[in-house]
Amino acid sequence: MKIILFTVSIIFLFNGCIPKIEKIEKIKDSKIEKELIHDLTKFSSNDIELKNNWWKNYEDSQLNELLNDAIKNAPSIKQLESKYKIARNLTKAHQSKNIPNIDFDSNTSRQRYSKNHIYPAPLAGSYNNLYQTELALNYDFDFWDERKALIKASKNEALAKQALIKVKELVVYTSISKLYISWNFKIQKIKRLSTLKRLIYEKHNILERLYKLGLANKSKINQSNYLSEKINQDILTTKAQIEDIKASIGVIGGFLPSRLKNLKNPNITKNYKFYVPKNIHLDVISHLPKIAFQKYLLISKNEYIKKAKAKFYPNINLKALVNFTSFSFVDLFTKSSFSPKNEVAFSLPIFDANKKEENLNAKVNDYNSQVYAYNQTIIEAINEIVKTLKKIDLNKSNIKAQNNVMIYKMKNENIEKEIYKLGLKNKISYLDSKIDIQEEKIKSISLQDKQMQLQINLIKSLGGGYKNKVSNVLSLK
Repeated sequence: MKIILFTVSIIFLFNGCIPKIEKIEKIKDSKIEKELIHDLTKFSSNDIELKNNWWKNYEDSQLNELLNDAIKNAPSIKQLESKYKIARNLTKAHQSKNIPNIDFDSNTSRQRYSKNHIYPAPLAGSYNNLYQTELALNYDFDFWDERKALIKASKNEALAKQALIKVKELVVYTSISKLYISWNFKIQKIKRLSTLKRLIYEKHNILERLYKLGLANKSKINQSNYLSEKINQDILTTKAQIEDIKASIGVIGGFLPSRLKNLKNPNITKNYKFYVPKNIHLDVISHLPKIAFQKYLLISKNEYIKKAKAKFYPNINLKALVNFTSFSFVDLFTKSSFSPKNEVAFSLPIFDANKKEENLNAKVNDYNSQVYAYNQTIIEAINEIVKTLKKIDLNKSNIKAQNNVMIYKMKNENIEKEIYKLGLKNKISYLDSKIDIQEEKIKSISLQDKQMQLQINLIKSLGGGYKNKVSNVLSLK
């Protein structure tokens, strides 16, 4: 009973010695959901959830192969995977401290013992061999969960490294997909430019015949020459952009130029449809690897605070030594050579010039800094989602307006075609209407490219189908 009262008294005493700390509050999940519901309800769809293999909807086998190889072989991802393994190894090293430490030591020495010291005859002045063998056990108790807090901290650091791998994988998936899709539309642009060039060349031939007949001036011919050269320049510039895209894919995916040389032109399906994921305002936090990364670090910092607090409490260390010592090797393991030793050490922190307090303050400040990083990531994520959805909506309106322009241009083309067939005008007006349509189609390609780029931006801002399956294993309390 006295021991219990003494222990309770000690705990009460040292609880009073722990200084008060001020921890910053992180943004609550309910506030995040409220913010997203307010801005995103009108965008949500009842069709699907965002899948983690969303790029397969493009139905391009080459893109699938590129992404699979990039994830498997990209040095940037391999580097993060190695760091994750290091973090796991460190966690296991901390966990091993829960088991008593056992050491075995054996040594042999030869020594002359002084006649003028404490050694009696016949030992004094003689040479003797000394044989020693010992087995030592050492264990520190973890009454205040100092070691437990360290293990939890290292576990969460490992989980943060794992989430960081997912962050990098999402960057690789989205970056290569955006480049690949841009390449796809640039191929379409070259085709349209080639068609436009052919129409301008046909117009140029007509103008030259009219000029010879005195029915057209030289400026019209010069203008068609200028337009042809400008289109040639646009085609060459677009081809150079494609080469830049291939090189960028190689850098991101970890591919050498020899691999890129064999790539075929993209074959993105024209039937691709993008749906805003169902109920995107719910559980956003669990679908963003960059937020999972910050959250695991936050939990880890909180555990380090617990570890720092445990330093204020007393602790007990248990040692046991099984030792055999003998001048004769034959008698080494006999009962007479056996010299065991047991030791219980009680450590009581009393004065350390505020070392423990400053250590605790440092851990609290580190935690608060991480809270700000977590909150900032949340704010950036929410704003990115809202901004991207609004851009998608605006670009949809732009595409709709462009489609209306195309309808009117095509009507004009039909009118010019009928006039030409009736012989009321030469073919130049009809060709001009066809040229006009090709120019509008090039604008449409640019808008379609932008729309798909924005869709991938949204996929990235929503986590790319990532689900934090271990988010509830270790909670922040």
